[in-house]
Amino acid sequence: MSEASTINTIFSAHLDSPEGKEKLAAVAQSYVRDKLRESSFARKILPPQMVTKADLQVSVNHDTLVYIDEIEPNSRAVSMTFRGQPTARYISGPRYEIPFFTVSSEKFEKTEQELMAYRMPITKIIEDNAVKDLQEIEDHRFLSYVHDAVAKTGLRVQGEQATDDIAANGASGSAGTDFEGTLQRGDLVKLYKKLDSTRRRCAKILMNEENWDDCLAWTIEDFGDTVQGKVAIDGYTYDKIMGRMVVRTIKTDILPTGNIYGFTSPEFLGKFLILNNTKFYIDKVANMISFQCWEDIGMGLGNIQSIARLELYNKHNDGSAYDPMPAESAIGGKGSSDGSYYDIEGITYPEVATY
Repeated sequence: MSEASTINTIFSAHLDSPEGKEKLAAVAQSYVRDKLRESSFARKILPPQMVTKADLQVSVNHDTLVYIDEIEPNSRAVSMTFRGQPTARYISGPRYEIPFFTVSSEKFEKTEQELMAYRMPITKIIEDNAVKDLQEIEDHRFLSYVHDAVAKTGLRVQGEQATDDIAANGASGSAGTDFEGTLQRGDLVKLYKKLDSTRRRCAKILMNEENWDDCLAWTIEDFGDTVQGKVAIDGYTYDKIMGRMVVRTIKTDILPTGNIYGFTSPEFLGKFLILNNTKFYIDKVANMISFQCWEDIGMGLGNIQSIARLELYNKHNDGSAYDPMPAESAIGGKGSSDGSYYDIEGITYPEVATY
């Protein structure tokens, strides 16, 4: 018997006793939490903080707990003569609330007999389903807030190969066509300056892997001979580029290609709060095994001017702004060669019909 089958058999056997269920739930819970830390890009930009019920208040607008966060008030100093007096100012600190919500996986079910037939361990099933689903929703919710913030502030710049003049820079050279350029070194400088010029230093940037691959096409003039030689062999392996931390993601269905975001340090941006850390429920009724995981979290951007977006594309054919935020129901699909997303489960070659 393979190691994976052995793990699955032991997993199933432990579900026959209450003590075994508790032990398995604890192990799976720890496993999910560790994986979430590794794979969620929202957590890398806004490190989560644990809160308790005592830190929260009941909202007056809905039946949900909220966290009241305070924003540092503005102040200034003045120069004066020895006889001068400063202007009196009554201190008032603005506040904003961060509502909490539950992120839950589906309730997965599998018969005991089919579980034994799996050649991969149950931990792999949990990773491929529950963990992936939770962190996708976390990242989507975070990016929806970020998208709305940029729409409100207008802190956006366009890449060197993109322009508002669609007729002058269409993909096929004709008027009214969309265009998407590749990432240039100067584009990142423009993104950094968009925040740096407002006394808010750009500390991290977020992009998907497709845009990151553009860096591999940069020349010796961009990297210098030492780095260029390493890039040609191993790719760009550093976690910083021009002094800023790079957060990369393969989730092109959540972060569409052509959109790169810049962020300040977390203390100038907002908060990611966890009320109930990831919980894992597992049960066995007769021969049916079911498991589910969920968490209660809250996110809030206290300073929406701490975010800027680099766009590597033109506007749409009708001149309207491009909307890079997909609906929550559209995420999680598997990509096809033409860029569309769909569920390819069951599509294999050769196809084998089930009985």
